[in-house]
Parts: sequence; C-alpha cells; structure tokens
Amino acid sequence: MIKAKLKIAAALLFGMFLAVLASDGPVGRTVEVEGHVYRARDSSGVPIGPVVGAVISTSLELATAVTDDSGHFHLRTRARVSGDEFYIITVRSGDAAWRKRTMSANMRCQQFVLSESPLRR
Repeated sequence: MIKAKLKIAAALLFGMFLAVLASDGPVGRTVEVEGHVYRARDSSGVPIGPVVGAVISTSLELATAVTDDSGHFHLRTRARVSGDEFYIITVRSGDAAWRKRTMSANMRCQQFVLSESPLRR
C-alpha cells in the first residue's frame, strides 16, 4: 500500500515537473520583436513604402529600436513576460503617424502599416 502511494506521488511530481518545463515558467522570457514598418498598402494589399527612422517601443521598459532603410527593426528588451501576459508595442514616425498593438510573449514577427492606424497625431 505504501509503495503504491509512493509511486502515485512520484508520478504526480514528475507530471508537475513536465508541466512547468513545458510552460514559460514563472519568469517567462525576454521580449524580442522584429518586423517591418510600411507607409501604406497598394490596391492588392501588399505593403509599400518602407518607413525609415520609425521608433518602436514597448510598454514594458524604455528600450527602443529604429527602422533601417528597408523599414526593418529588431527590438530586444530585458523585460520578461510569460505566455499569458500582454504588453503594448508602439510605432512612431515623426509627429504624424502612430500605431499601437497589443502583443503577447509568443508574437515575435510583426508588420505595421501606418496608414491603417487608428491613432493619428
């Protein structure tokens, strides 16, 4: 009887270990997002007009990234989020165009089209 209970307890502990290992755990992972920023879309929906010098930031910390000549950016923060947490990513280009999007830890590749932005300044 005691051996059976010990086997059950060991199986439960092993199962819990696997569940924690499969999840992001309590610490989560650092935020890393990359993608492109475009001015608009053409009539077929393809993004056009890469935006050079757009600033990308998050609601998590002060780290930013700036788009290059092709509109590409790569933002890495020290902030950690787990799989069920959300944060806001903001794209700014001058004073005219802003774009915000709610993100989760699993959303790493993004494409922003500023003409679709509900947030205009």
